[in-house]
Amino acid sequence: MKSFSLLVLSLFVILKVQAQDPRWTNLPFYDDKFMHYGFTLGVNASGFKSKVSSDYLSNPADTAMNVTPTYTPGFSLGFIVNFRLHDHFDLRVLPTVGFYSRSITYDFANSSETQSIESTFMEIPLMLKYKSMRRGNSRMYVLGGFKAGIEAGAKKKQRKPSDLRTNGFDFCLDMGVGMDIYCPLFKFSPEIRFSHGLLNLLNNDPNIYSSSLSRLSSNTISLFLNFE
Repeated sequence: MKSFSLLVLSLFVILKVQAQDPRWTNLPFYDDKFMHYGFTLGVNASGFKSKVSSDYLSNPADTAMNVTPTYTPGFSLGFIVNFRLHDHFDLRVLPTVGFYSRSITYDFANSSETQSIESTFMEIPLMLKYKSMRRGNSRMYVLGGFKAGIEAGAKKKQRKPSDLRTNGFDFCLDMGVGMDIYCPLFKFSPEIRFSHGLLNLLNNDPNIYSSSLSRLSSNTISLFLNFE
């Protein structure tokens, strides 16, 4: 993870220096296209936002004494379909496969236990992108929108009713900021995106892990590297 971060930082510095060099303008008519495509690679830190149940408050002997969500790393792969709406606005459809691992630690009277949920989601974010004026070979942007996701893969079926389980559909509010850097042959865009789940993912199984909670929603911070 550390080596990847150093590689990304080095690449960003090199491209940023080139973007500010006034000697050339790369892809001068790129943003005039109505539609263009690309792909995206991302790393993320994802966890749950939890809310304890009334049983947790009224019957502490029958529930956990403390519940602590933990953020753990994952990654994403996807495609980019970009539609030009205006000089400063784009509509983006981003079909993505997200690999997530989310954990919650339960503290009991004499022990503690961690419940981890690894999941693979097929996601379709729909984002509106606002771009600043282009300066040389770079421009800043912000974006926001919604993301629907459905869980896929065999790990979903392997979870037991005695463990903490979540529902397989999520709907999130996504917001982000990034920079378009115009290279000679493609556009490179590092982007930071925040995703906040709007649905309760908790599966109400009759076990101590579920009964300690009334709500679980997803929270994810991602770094995306977009190539268009």
